Amino acid sequence: MQSSRLQASGRVQLGRHHRQCHVGSIQHRPLRNTRGSRPYGTVAFASTVPLTVSVRKQVKFGEVLKVVGNIQAFGDWNIDGAPTLTWNDGHHWKLTTEVPVGFQVKFKFVKVGKSGSDWESGHDRELTALGPEYGLKASCEWNQTEATSVEAYKLEPQEVGAGRSSSPSKQAVAAGGWSVSGSDSGSNGNGSFGSQGSNNGTYNSNGSNNGSSRNKNNGRRSRDGTLSLSSFEEEARGSTGSWVGAAPEFVRSRKKDGERQGVWNTNGLEGVALELVKGDKEASNWLSKLGLQKRMLVDRKPRMRPGVDELAYCYVYATWINTGAIQCAETGGHHRPNHHANLALQMFRSLEWSIGDTIRSSPPSPEEAAADVQITLAARRMHSRLPSFSGEFRQSVPLTRIRDIAHRNDIPKDLKDEIKHTLQNKLHRSAGPEDLVASEAMLKRITAKPGEFNASFVEEFKIFIRELRDFFNASTLVELLDSSKDAVDEPHAACLGQFRTIMSRVEAASNPPLDDLMSLLFIGTQLRTFYAAGLSAGLRNDVPDDALVMRQRWRLAEIRLEEYCFVVLSRIINVVEQQGGAGKLARSNNQVWAIPFAALTAGLRHLGLSQFNGRELLSLENELQAWHSSTPLVETREAALRAKASVDRVMRLAGEYSDAVMRVFDSPAARLGNALGLPPHMANVFGESEVRSSMAFQVSKLATMMSKALRASAGMDAWDGLVTGECVGQLVEVDSLSPEALSRLPRQLQEQGAVLSVKASDGDEEIGPLVPLGLRGVVLRQDLPHLSHLGVRARQEQVPFATCDDAEHYGKVVKPLLGKLVRLAVTPEGVKLEAAPAGSRSSGPSAVASSSPRGSQNGEASTSGWQASISRSSLPTVVPLASARLDTCGSKSTKCAELERMAAASGNLFRTAQGCCLPFGTMETVIERAGPIVSAQYKTLLDKLGSAEGAALDEACNSMQGLLKRLSLPQDLISKISSTFDRDTMLAVRSSANVEDLAGMSAAGLYESVVGVPANNAAEVSLAVATVWASLYTRRAVLSRRVAGVPQPAACMSVLIQELHVPELSFVLHTARPSDGNRGVLLAEVAPGQGETLASGARGTPWRFEVDKAARKIRTMAFANFSKALTAPPRGRTGLMSVDVDYSKQRLSTDESYRQQVVLQLSQAGSLIEEAFQGVPQDVEGGLVPVQGPGGKIESYLYVFQTRPQH
Repeated sequence: MQSSRLQASGRVQLGRHHRQCHVGSIQHRPLRNTRGSRPYGTVAFASTVPLTVSVRKQVKFGEVLKVVGNIQAFGDWNIDGAPTLTWNDGHHWKLTTEVPVGFQVKFKFVKVGKSGSDWESGHDRELTALGPEYGLKASCEWNQTEATSVEAYKLEPQEVGAGRSSSPSKQAVAAGGWSVSGSDSGSNGNGSFGSQGSNNGTYNSNGSNNGSSRNKNNGRRSRDGTLSLSSFEEEARGSTGSWVGAAPEFVRSRKKDGERQGVWNTNGLEGVALELVKGDKEASNWLSKLGLQKRMLVDRKPRMRPGVDELAYCYVYATWINTGAIQCAETGGHHRPNHHANLALQMFRSLEWSIGDTIRSSPPSPEEAAADVQITLAARRMHSRLPSFSGEFRQSVPLTRIRDIAHRNDIPKDLKDEIKHTLQNKLHRSAGPEDLVASEAMLKRITAKPGEFNASFVEEFKIFIRELRDFFNASTLVELLDSSKDAVDEPHAACLGQFRTIMSRVEAASNPPLDDLMSLLFIGTQLRTFYAAGLSAGLRNDVPDDALVMRQRWRLAEIRLEEYCFVVLSRIINVVEQQGGAGKLARSNNQVWAIPFAALTAGLRHLGLSQFNGRELLSLENELQAWHSSTPLVETREAALRAKASVDRVMRLAGEYSDAVMRVFDSPAARLGNALGLPPHMANVFGESEVRSSMAFQVSKLATMMSKALRASAGMDAWDGLVTGECVGQLVEVDSLSPEALSRLPRQLQEQGAVLSVKASDGDEEIGPLVPLGLRGVVLRQDLPHLSHLGVRARQEQVPFATCDDAEHYGKVVKPLLGKLVRLAVTPEGVKLEAAPAGSRSSGPSAVASSSPRGSQNGEASTSGWQASISRSSLPTVVPLASARLDTCGSKSTKCAELERMAAASGNLFRTAQGCCLPFGTMETVIERAGPIVSAQYKTLLDKLGSAEGAALDEACNSMQGLLKRLSLPQDLISKISSTFDRDTMLAVRSSANVEDLAGMSAAGLYESVVGVPANNAAEVSLAVATVWASLYTRRAVLSRRVAGVPQPAACMSVLIQELHVPELSFVLHTARPSDGNRGVLLAEVAPGQGETLASGARGTPWRFEVDKAARKIRTMAFANFSKALTAPPRGRTGLMSVDVDYSKQRLSTDESYRQQVVLQLSQAGSLIEEAFQGVPQDVEGGLVPVQGPGGKIESYLYVFQTRPQH
């Protein structure tokens, strides 16, 4: 039969979406079942969501359609109590009702008329509501029960919980752990157990922290007498109803195993995904599925260290098993739970090894750091999916208490048989997550009426429940901490006791004081620090199995404490919001700010304890403490700006953690869900649910509130305009500012024009190639240095450009306009984005563009803006910098020569770097000397670059760059270069092409520079020069010249070689304010370390200043918050080295008088340079370089590295 089967007889059905095993012949009409046929009570649920079902069916006059199913809203399989659908045009019948969250709803449609009823054929339709934030729409066709289309949609905030329970709920399928169903909404001991990440970030509707819909038992006895979850733990792990498998069915005899059905679609799969899906097809029961995970995590990789893929896929797979989304079925074997425990022990060991390998003695590379974060993240979560391997569970016959219970003579025979066949035999034959569900449901039944059963029997059953929870690692936090207290020293035992005391006081109060919540957060953080420290040493290979038992408890304690503190921080945020939130903070003194600053610091420590970016987190903690203790935060604009920079850095860091979570789990969930035939919405929200249940979610939420308050205090707008102008176009959201993003837009939209809402930028994108593809304007969802390469290029192309890094403002102002025709106006006074009036025509930079190259008037390439007349040297030679000319060495070298002369006459206002040049023609001469084959290859590739497109262009560019990088400089040329500098000098090898640093073509950042090249290393010098030559033919450079109308053979590269100076601060100046061209105002942006941070537009904000040149008045616009600074590498290495920045140790942030002194010096130098170039506004780059003077004293000197006409 394929009905709900809730009869008193028959065994537990192990449900799985779209793969329920049905025994016997199909009956079109299910057995009728009423509430009375559910023995010992019914199942209730804590929250519901709307479900709209629709079916197309033409019926005769007088007939109607009803929906009949296994919930009360569908009549509990009783046609008389089932609701009638409403008829609509086209013979569509619809009904909207409420369904319980996390429960597998089964239903069918029935045609009812005077002649009787007619059930549709096929299996039951099945669906499960994910959580309180998602409603469902089910579209059906009559008699096509296997083709039910279920769509999940996000409810509006006001809809969540409306008319339903206010108890927060996890998207159960997406991220639940061990789950229990079958309890009423007032009970505990249920929800998703062992779940890392099981809270969805929702709060009580009244905004308070009282958790009034929950029991405040703090680990005390619940109504059934067992030690149950505290109210905070329930919120941390999800509310009742998380189990999405079949409801437990209590049987009095064993049924014959039916044929297992399911979906195992391996099309397009490879690697871990393919192995898991193929393995699951053969793995029916939980033991075999654990064995499959063990093969992935232990056996698959050398040294038994699983990688990110194995960890991520196994976590998703195990999560769906533990919540019943993936069915476990018996196969006739007989394997006691000790087999499961032994597998868990082996997986635990490998997980600990993987985590331990990420703890490095020296700073990792960026790639290693990213991999470490992902491995640790996935491995920690996977720990919560394993059963316990304590000694009692690895015995040959574990969990024997249920056998004694099943043979008692003081309970009714029916109940005795049910315990024996539903629990005892099933556990000892083929244990699975469904057994915890059934056991908890049985406990509710036998304790529903006090005194109904013998007290000793009830007490024995409660003990069994606690043992079973231990096996599934589903114990309460209190029980878990108690189990490890014998292994802690006296101070930490006292800390544990203090935690329990405060926990009890807080959870007993309906509205606990904020001070108590903060105390609970701090002591919980301290306790987690203790457990994390004990685990940080890693796991030796020779640790005996028994020693791992306590380590598993410590690991779970560390994970559960993070979950618990997640909820405590959530409650603190609720109270702060309730008391006025950002609005109050913007007007408050530092005493009021102390709570959010301290709470934010605690949240950051939790991220660090999860081994995420510890160095930056320490820097942030130092900054927050320094800003809060040094000056009133909202008393001055600069104090607010400085604090906001650090808080925004916190938000960025939390976003990086969230991005890492999505990268780890999003794709595995999508692929695995599709392959195993699970409902699409189950996989679609998996990654998002993991994000919303992480500590980073609460950290981001609190930091957002604080940033909003500081922005208001500083009088800042959410918008920042980089390029002034006005445009009209359709607002389209894209991930990146790239030709690929625009080329995917419909042709009509490209012709009409688009204003792009861009999620992220690296600050080095090209704007020119995007204009012909329809780009009209840009709204970037992150802050960006105004003087970055991207900012310069946008101004050159006259593309209106604004940034908005305020997520709340973006959601209110920008998001509602997506897909609509909008007007973007960027002016010096501000930014305005609004719906364009009806009939508006697209406008923007394309109005002055044509299919001809930029600068062309009649379709012919114009040479305005690039240097066509050059003199190429026929012999390899080195030109002293002082002798550099525009026609021989390019604009950059020539201007550096002029700067050198200006510095000598500046009265020590600024200095320049010593240098020399390889003039135009040197590259071509070296090519000729390499032989006729190389020369012929170069000419052939140069011809291809003039017309090649797509893959052919990529191939030609790559071949040309490879050819040039293999060139070697003549030894005499290298000797001349080396003789220009001291032997131990480090060099910067830079481009100086005839197509850059010009009035009509800046080509900012387009060509390569190589820094940290030892002057005494001939091979390194030769390679660096060849690398600069090769950068003339990158794909970006070739396309940029095409847009500008420059023939490829006309481009020529000179190389500027200078002594490398390592600045402590780098700057970029625009001597006329770029937003409006005001020549009376200079804009300066400053960053720690090398200037590449500014030019490339790394994520973050520079120190930004506007200077009234005549009045010498400074206005601070922003404080720096870049996470990293680029410095020169150790001797022997080229390139740049990234180091963490602590702005509490940066004098430009901490010393106001020093800040004024530096900015005025920059302004004076910029004005002098501008005047020397006939008053033409200049784009100036340089740095403050520490120089050791007489007596070893270190002093900083202002160096100017280059200047170019401002764009």
